[in-house]
Amino acid sequence: MSTNPKLIEAILTNNKLTEKEKSELIAEFIESIQNEFPDLKYHATKEDVKENELKLTKEIENTRKEIKELEVKLTKEIENVRKEIKEIELKLTKEIEETELKLTKEIKSIESKLIENINKNKFDTIKWIVGVMFAQLVGIAGIIFSAFKIFM
Repeated sequence: MSTNPKLIEAILTNNKLTEKEKSELIAEFIESIQNEFPDLKYHATKEDVKENELKLTKEIENTRKEIKELEVKLTKEIENVRKEIKEIELKLTKEIEETELKLTKEIKSIESKLIENINKNKFDTIKWIVGVMFAQLVGIAGIIFSAFKIFM
């Protein structure tokens, strides 16, 4: 038997059939559908599909909302981390500048001490050179004087 929905309409509008015959034909039609689809009660209806579609749509919207909230939170956290990085960068820059300044002062101090020591050593060296030259001059003069005495 065909499971065409127009069949029930044709049965109901047929004036040649009695009410009893119409009822029997409809019952037979329903029985054939139940035999053809024994687990029909386990199949989804349009209403079930629409209900599930609405539930899924709501779930999707909720998920989108949660994602947007997470995006906002993550954006705020990223901004906070960027601010912290800039603060740390500024602190490090300041510390580096202070350290550079201290090192520059120390280098200048060491440089001036080194120049002072070099100048002192120059003076000491010149004194020794003059002393040695004087001693050599006296020695040479003594040799010349002795040689002059011997030849005269």
